[in-house]
Formats: sequence, C-alpha cells, structure tokens
Amino acid sequence: MHAWRIIYALCFLITFTSCRYHEAKEIITTADSLDQVEHMAYSDTTALSEAIRSLDNPFGRLFMRSTLGKAYYYMGRNYSLSNQIPNAADCYIEADRLQIDDPICRGRINSNMGYICTQNNNDSLALIFYERASKDFKESGNEWRYAQSLLDRIEFNVKLHHYIVADSLLQIAQTYPLDSAYRARYYETRGLYHYEQQQYDSALVYFNQGLDYWQNEEDKCFSYLKIMQLYYFGKKDFQMLIPFANLIIAYSNNPNYLANAYYCLLLDAKEKNDVDMLSQYTHARTDALKLLRINTNQYAEATPKLMEYLQNPHPLRWVWITIAGFALLSSLLFIGIMTYRKHTAEHLNNATSRLQETNILLQAANETIDDLSTRMREKELAEKIETKASYSFNKSINTIRSEFPAPSNKWNDYHKLKKDIDPWLHNWLCTLDQLNLSDREKILCVYTLLYPHLSTAKLANYMNYQKDGIRVFKSRIVQRLGIKSSQLPTFLQNLSIKG
Repeated sequence: MHAWRIIYALCFLITFTSCRYHEAKEIITTADSLDQVEHMAYSDTTALSEAIRSLDNPFGRLFMRSTLGKAYYYMGRNYSLSNQIPNAADCYIEADRLQIDDPICRGRINSNMGYICTQNNNDSLALIFYERASKDFKESGNEWRYAQSLLDRIEFNVKLHHYIVADSLLQIAQTYPLDSAYRARYYETRGLYHYEQQQYDSALVYFNQGLDYWQNEEDKCFSYLKIMQLYYFGKKDFQMLIPFANLIIAYSNNPNYLANAYYCLLLDAKEKNDVDMLSQYTHARTDALKLLRINTNQYAEATPKLMEYLQNPHPLRWVWITIAGFALLSSLLFIGIMTYRKHTAEHLNNATSRLQETNILLQAANETIDDLSTRMREKELAEKIETKASYSFNKSINTIRSEFPAPSNKWNDYHKLKKDIDPWLHNWLCTLDQLNLSDREKILCVYTLLYPHLSTAKLANYMNYQKDGIRVFKSRIVQRLGIKSSQLPTFLQNLSIKG
C-alpha cells in the first residue's frame, strides 16, 4: 500500500513539474516572438519571474538551460528599461553564465553588459564585453549585428587610445555596405577616431557625413554633442556651437547631452548679459545633472558586479562539485552495503566460504598496503626531484635578477626578452609559449615571475602601457588560464616543474 502511494506521489510530482516547464517555455516563446518580429520587450515581469522560479533548479539548469537563460535576459531588459541597473546586471550575469545556445542572444547579453560599463566610464571593461559580443555575433553569421559590434569595438579602442587596432577594425567595418543607420554609425565612429586624436577638421567632415544618414533627429544627438565639443575645445569658435546645443535640447532626453548643451547656452547667456535666460538655463542644467547623478549611481553600483563576474564566472561551481561527489560516494557506499549484506546472507551457514572470503579480503588488504607503501616511496622520490628542480629554478631566477636588476627597455619585444633570459629559463619559456597567450601577455608573465616586487604602476611604466591596461592584461591572462588573479605567481612558478 505504501509503495503505491509513493508511486502516485512521484507521478504527480513529475506531471506537475512538466506542466510548469511547459508553461515557462510558452512564456519565453512569446517573448522571443515579440522581440524578433515586433522588436518589443516582453513586459510581463510577473510571468518572467514565474518562469525563472520554475526553471532555476538543478533539473531546469541541466535540461532547459537556454530557456532559463532567455528568461533572465528578458527580465534584465525590463530592469534596464525601468532604470534598475544593478538588478539588470544580475540578470545579464545569470543569462551569460548559462551560455544560451543562440549566439545572437549571447552577443546581445554581452553588449548590454558592455553598455552598463560604458555608462560608468569603465572603457577597458566595456571593451572586453563588446569583444565577447562580437565573437558571438560572428559565430551567428548575422552580418548586421557583427558589423555593429565592430563599431562598438572601434569606439572603445579609440577611447583607450589603441589607434592601430581601431584603424584595422575600421578597414574591416568599411567593407559592410549595410543600411543607412549603419553608415551613419560608421561615419560617426570615424569622426570619433579623428576627434580623439585632435584631428578636428577630419572629425567634423565625418560627423557631418553621418548626419545625412540618420533617419530621425534624436539619433543625431551624439554627433551634435561631439560637433559642439569640437567647436568648444578644438576650434574655439563659440558661436558655431550654439545651434547644435539648441538641437540637443530640442531632441535629446539624455541627461549627459543636455547638461553639456545647457552649459554652452549658459556661457552664451552670460556673454549677452541675459538674466532671464541665464536663470532658465541654470535650472534646466541643474535638473539634468540631478538625473545624470541618479543614473550614474545606478551604473556605478552595477559595474563592480560585472567586473567580479569576469574574474570569477562560476563562484558556486565548487559547491555543486562537492554535492555531486558526495552523492556519488553515498550511492557507491549504499551499493556496497547492499551487496555486502546479500553476499553475507547467502554464505551465512557456510563457514568454509566465510574463511575463504576472509583470506581473500586479507590478501587484498596486504596488496593495498604494499601498493600504498610503493606509492609513498614514489611520492617521496618525486618530492625530492621537485625540491631539487625548484632549487635550480630559483637559482636561475636569482642569476637573472643579478644580471638584470630591472626590466630592459628592449624587453618590450618578446623575442629579445627570450633571447636574454633563455640561457637560464629555456624549459620554462618553452612551457610558457605553449599557453594561449599573446606576446604582450607573456612579457607580463615574465615580469611577474622575475620582479614580483614591482607595483602595477611600475609594470605599466616598463611595458609602456597604461596602469588600467595592465589590470586588463592580467584579467585576460587569468581568464584564459582558468585561475584566480591571486594564483598567477604560483602558477608561473609551477611552470618550472612542467617544463
């Protein structure tokens, strides 16, 4: 009777769970349809929350990973639209962690995370997310989205003064003759490329070319802003920027754009001694700055979450591994106990068989002891070899430090660096070259090994790079190696054993 009750309960549980999974899938199908056909966000947050509750469990994550990931993505979009940016960042992180099957969706998730970093002026972090998005869009085969992602990468390489990279990407982006919106963004990005290098005449030409392709005035406001700043900072022609300031006020809702525009109009009102307009612009700019501060605080709270996610994408993975290991051991123990009881019951009245079984167990135990002793001897021998190798490795490092107390200027060329230290660290360098790292990243690894006392600022100085750039390099290195930032020195030391 009890067995039948258990069976009925299991059947009910399976049926109930299947129904909830089916309902969740229907919700996401509707959201996909709105997104792809009507280009609208699915706004029923109650339904999305219910879908997440139904699927966010071990079975849902295993069997409906993409559906759950999309539920988090669409919930994140709703949070973004309601300016709840930290909550949106949490949803985007969960969606990206689930690695949805659709590469376009993965790319859009990373683009949204890059946008959050952009609003907090964290350009180096934003670039990482936009590069991830570009990789996903390229995998999807969607030329329009991939081309747009190229422009995102160009913009942030320009802001980080990586002009050679930006120029190469511009050459690629130019080969995509897509719609007018893309052409507008292309010219706008090209203008930004020249603006950041203070090539103001060229920048003005490209910004004006882009204005001809935008379909509505609101989309032109970024170009209006840059042209206004160009006249203010570059050409020092104050009267030329006033029309663009008025256009921004007329068509833009962006508080950053408005604050800049009202500032210019304030200066104009002061020059004309127009007290009424001066008061009006002052109040309007104060309102824009207040809204800008509110938005900035939201993005500033969300950005550290994204940075932490990049550094440690799966913080709870060890918990699931522990649980799975415990479950496996428990199952094996249960099977072992049941097998032992059955075996004992069958031979309970057979004394001879029990003695034979005991002898077999004793023999197995002796073999285990012998095997353990052999392993201990092998371990001791391995430890001695490893200690000797470590001593030799450290001696080589000390010799290099005595020869080169500080990094040489020519070491920014990795091949020259290898040539100088190869006599002492040949095997270690061979092992380093097998890792999936760029030459610049390998140089940083060598400096980290040889000069652990150097600060980030000094490393940046020796490598002719920005301080923030060193942190980005280190973040990429540990991400590619699958380790934490604090584990990098130990990892590099251990390469001597592998080498």
